[in-house]
This record gives sequence, C-alpha cells and structure tokens, in this order.
Amino acid sequence: MNPDFSEIFKFFKFYAHLFSYPQNKEKFFQALEEFFPFEDRSPLEELKKIPFEKIQAEWTRLFVSNFGGVPCKPYQSVFQNNTLMGAPAWDTEKFYELFSLEVPRGEMPDHISLQLDFLTFLLEVLKNPSLSPEEVEFIKATIKEFFYRHVLWILELAKCVERNTSLTPLKILMKELINYFENKKMEF
Repeated sequence: MNPDFSEIFKFFKFYAHLFSYPQNKEKFFQALEEFFPFEDRSPLEELKKIPFEKIQAEWTRLFVSNFGGVPCKPYQSVFQNNTLMGAPAWDTEKFYELFSLEVPRGEMPDHISLQLDFLTFLLEVLKNPSLSPEEVEFIKATIKEFFYRHVLWILELAKCVERNTSLTPLKILMKELINYFENKKMEF
C-alpha cells in the first residue's frame, strides 16, 4: 500500500469509529487507540476520563435524539437534503453494490461511519498484490469519486459537532478533522 494511503486509512478508520455509537466502552476505546492518527494523544486521554455514559449521552444528543432537534445528523441525505434515504443514500448504496457489500440490517447506507468504513475497505483492497494495473486504476478512481461525492461532507458535519458538543476532547478531535481537510490535499 502506498504510504500516503496508510496514513489516510488510519485517519478515516479512526473517525469511522468515533462517529459510530459507543456501545461498549472497552471496544470503543480499543478501536480509537488502534487507529489514533495524531501525535498529540491528549484528546484521546481526556476523552477516556469522561464517564462512558456521558459520552453515550452526548453521542445521542448530537446525532439521534435531542429536545429541540438533533443538531448534527450523521446521514448525508438528512444533513444535506433534510430527507431520509435521499439521493445520497441510494448513490452510496450503488457504490457498495459494486463490491458486493450490503448495508448492515437497521443501518442507512449514507451514515458517515459506513461511508468511512467503505473508503477504508477500498484502501485495504489496494493492498492486494495480485490486482492488475486496470483493477488498481478502477479502485483508485472509485475511491476518488466516492470521496468527493460521499465523504467530503464530513467537513461540514465536523464543524457542526465542534459547534454543538459539550465535550472538550470531542471538540478538539473535530478541530483536528477540520484542519486535516483544510490543510491536506487529498490525492488518490
């Protein structure tokens, strides 16, 4: 795998876990530790100090249910078009079908965590040394197209979370995400 792709893989895998519901404390932090992409680990260490139930409550408040409205909807269709299963969801699902992948039961295809996981799946596929040059080019083109159509919106989602979260470490991690996108040229 191209070294740049390794860095991108780790970055997106970390945020795929961070945007997933924190159901199990040990698994949640184990995944964040494994893929933590930054030198300064203090935001992760500070996040670990917060009672896990508070993290779960914040996730729910930001993304699922909140009196007065959910501030940061983690679904591309809802975030961008204020509709469930809109065009971004159907288009995302078509990308998954290209690789015979199915959306897990009870999930919507355009949830940011699924989109990021799909992107990291494609980056993993590129590791396969038996791919032909044509297959490599097809996968790279798919990554680029998927990124610009279905992942780039994460920048606006991160800004929303940064504005609305009450957890300082999460605010810092969103700033890191924003900085990454604003200062890094994505080339696939």
